[in-house]
Amino acid sequence: MNNLLNIEHQIHEFLNNIVKTMSIDLIVCCERKATAIMRALISEISPDKFLWKWADVLSTAAVAQFDWNSFEGKKILLFDELVHHGNSLKSQEEKLHPYLPDDVELLTAGFAVWEHCQHRPQFCYYAAVDSDTYDDIRTSIIFMLQKHGSLLLDTEHIELSARIQCSIREFYNELARASENGRTYSFVSGAGRTNLTIDQPDIIFKDKFEKVLTPGSNIIGTVSKIRVLERNYETFSILPIFYPNTKCLPTNEWLENLPEFVRDDSLREIKEIQEIFYIVALLGSIELIRSVVVALSDFIHQGKIILEIPKNSFPHLLTMFPKIDINGLHNYISNVVAESKKIKPKRSRRNVCAKNVPNLLLTKLSSRVMCRLVNEYEQLHFDLPKGKSWKELMDIAKTVNQDINLDIGSLTTVVDRLIDSGLVVTDVENITSSKGEPYCIRTFVPEGEVVSAKIRQQTMVRDPECLLAI
Repeated sequence: MNNLLNIEHQIHEFLNNIVKTMSIDLIVCCERKATAIMRALISEISPDKFLWKWADVLSTAAVAQFDWNSFEGKKILLFDELVHHGNSLKSQEEKLHPYLPDDVELLTAGFAVWEHCQHRPQFCYYAAVDSDTYDDIRTSIIFMLQKHGSLLLDTEHIELSARIQCSIREFYNELARASENGRTYSFVSGAGRTNLTIDQPDIIFKDKFEKVLTPGSNIIGTVSKIRVLERNYETFSILPIFYPNTKCLPTNEWLENLPEFVRDDSLREIKEIQEIFYIVALLGSIELIRSVVVALSDFIHQGKIILEIPKNSFPHLLTMFPKIDINGLHNYISNVVAESKKIKPKRSRRNVCAKNVPNLLLTKLSSRVMCRLVNEYEQLHFDLPKGKSWKELMDIAKTVNQDINLDIGSLTTVVDRLIDSGLVVTDVENITSSKGEPYCIRTFVPEGEVVSAKIRQQTMVRDPECLLAI
C-alpha cells in the first residue's frame, strides 16, 4: 500500500511541477495508460487531486480532431508514463507536429525512462532506471489504476453508476437478463475486485442500432459487451463497449442521422478515418446501454438498484472526442435511460444467471493466450496488420482452452483480464478491403517489449504455467 500511495504522489508531484513551472496550456497524453493515469489523478484519487481541466487534456488518438487554431504561442506537454527505447514517444511527436501552429512550444515528459533509451523526453522523474526497476514502476502504475477501478481504456467509454441495495450476486444475476444465458460471467480482477462481463448484450431497438453503423460495417465476430466494475462494496461502474469493423465512408444519410451532440460539418471532410470509427463505437455503445437498463428495470422500480448518470463521469471523454457537446451527450444518454426503464425484460430471471469464472483456470488460460499472442506477434510480416482482431483473439483462446475446458462464453473475460493487467493493449488499424474500401478495426497486441521479453524469458526455461501470476 505504501508503494501504491508513493507512486500516486510521485506522478502527481511530477506533473504538477512541470505544468506550473513551464506554464503549460495543454497536456497531450500518449495512449493508452497515460490517459487513464490522468483520469485517476484528476477524478479518482483523493484527497490530493490533480487540479487540471479536462478541456485542457487531449489523447494522441484525437489530435486530428482538435481545433489547434487557438493555440498560437502556447505551450503543450506531451506526456507518456513510461519511456523505453523512446520510439513510441518520437512517433507521437512526429504525429503531433504537423497540426501545431509554428510558434507553439512542444515539450515532452516521461515519468520513468529506461537507462538505454535512445529518444529521451525533456522532463522525467526517474531519469535512467534499469530493466528491473522499470518493470517494478510499470507494475505499480497498473496496480494504481486497478485499485481505483480504472480500465486502461476508460477515457473513451461512457460510464453509468449503480448503487445496489441487494447482494452482489443478485445484482449480477439480474444483469444476466441483458443477454442470452451463458454470456454473463463474473471474475476477479488483478486487484482483487469482482467484475462482470456481459458478452453480446441484446439490441433493444434494431432500427436505431442500424442507423449508428456506417453502411457496409460488420458486427459479426467483433467486440460488443458490457463491463461492470466494482468501485466499492455498494457502487459499480457500468461501461458499454462496442467496436465493429467500421467502413469509414460516411454517407449523407448517416451524417444527417447523427445526434445533435456529435453532428459536425467537419465529419464530411475528416483528416483521419479513425475519427469515424470512434464515433460509431461511441454511438453503438449508447445503444448497448438500453439492454442493461431494461434488464435492471424491475430492481430499479423496486428500489434495489439506483442507476445514476453522473455528470462528472463525462468530461474525460473530451480527451478522445474534443468535438462533442458533453452536456448534449449527457442529456441524450439520460433520455435513453429514461426510455429504457419503461421496457420489461425479455427474459425471466429463472432462465439466466451470471456464472463465475474460477480464478485459477482464468489465470492459467490467460497465461497460455499471452504466450501464444507473443509468439505470433513476433512472426508477423511488416505488411500485415500489427495486431490480432477480436475474432482472431477468440480463436486463439478457443484453441488453448481445449484441455482447460472453460465455458466458451467465458473466454471474453480472458482478454478483459489481460487488458486490465496491462499485458495486452488495443489499437485501431486502417485496413483496405479487396474492393479498395477503407475500414478501421480494433486490434490487440502484447504491451510492448518489456512484457514480450519477460514472457519469452520464462517460457524458454519453463512451461507456460509459470505465468499464473499475471
